[in-house]
Formats: sequence, C-alpha cells, structure tokens
Amino acid sequence: MKTISLRIPDKLLEDIDNLVKEGRYANRTEALREAARNLLNTHTGFLPGTPKQISKEEIWEEFKKTLE
Repeated sequence: MKTISLRIPDKLLEDIDNLVKEGRYANRTEALREAARNLLNTHTGFLPGTPKQISKEEIWEEFKKTLE
C-alpha cells in the first residue's frame, strides 16, 4: 500500500473529521479510502480488483460479437 500527501480545504477536512467523530469511519484515512472507492465506482462502474458485474445478456452479446 502506498502513502500519499494531499492538500484539502479546511472545511472539507472538518466535515471528514465530523464523520469520524460520529463513528461512520474509524479515522480520516478510512474516510478518504471510501471516497476514492466511490469515485472509482462512479467513473468505471466497478471497483478495481473486483469482478465487474455484468448481466447474462451482456455476456451473450459480447460472445456473439466474437462469432461474427
């Protein structure tokens, strides 16, 4: 696992700290990891390192393309 440095506005950090105080996250790091996972899921449709969820119909359509 890598360590990164990041600069964020005071208000954003305050809001993250409030989530930690409320017990939603164990610490700032866990809150920011969850934010990163949500960002990736929003933009890619799945989380890196996990299988992409696709329907049987999507699998069938992709398979049919290989037969053409």
